[in-house]
Amino acid sequence: MKRQSREELERIAQSLERKNGQWSASEIERAIRDVAPVAYGEWTEETPNRRSRLRSVQRWRTGARGRDAGKGAAHLFPYVWPVGDRQRQELDPSWTTSTRNLTGSWRLFLYNCAPEVVRDVRIYLDGEEVDYAPSILVGRFAEVHWQRIEAVRAETLQGDGAPPAEHLLSAEFVIAKGTRHAAIGGRLRLDPGQGWSFFASRDGRRREIE
Repeated sequence: MKRQSREELERIAQSLERKNGQWSASEIERAIRDVAPVAYGEWTEETPNRRSRLRSVQRWRTGARGRDAGKGAAHLFPYVWPVGDRQRQELDPSWTTSTRNLTGSWRLFLYNCAPEVVRDVRIYLDGEEVDYAPSILVGRFAEVHWQRIEAVRAETLQGDGAPPAEHLLSAEFVIAKGTRHAAIGGRLRLDPGQGWSFFASRDGRRREIE
């Protein structure tokens, strides 16, 4: 099977996982057949055993490959997403924001945009755990207390003339009533004098923080 065809199948499986996280491996396999019949045909010729194909789907949907396969289910679609002060107000009208005019936000929150409660949430910044929440209810928030990292806080004292810096944000949590693990990770941009301004997740999604 050509490498390009296998990579196409992996991309499709991960795209279907992000859009339909509740689907079984069998449902994803059927959808792959409909979306990419040529690559699917090559795959079935190389892997005639359907159980083997379903195991491949389970690896692809979590982004695992090679030696990393089977080390744990880290779903790529965002159950939670970082937002800023004004964005929280848009989602939560009872929230009051600072009156200071900023392009970014000095306060940072994880928003549960999933259709279910996420549990056992551990939040890391630059590899250091900064917050833990037993659960985040649907449509609710957990604050990221980035000030707990002295090196990051020191950057904010450099003023508006300092260049932006990037920091790694990740969160690990449990979904499906505690039966599956998931995660989100990506790069946060910190603009000294303006706050957190941008997040680019590892699955390619990007959004400004305000």
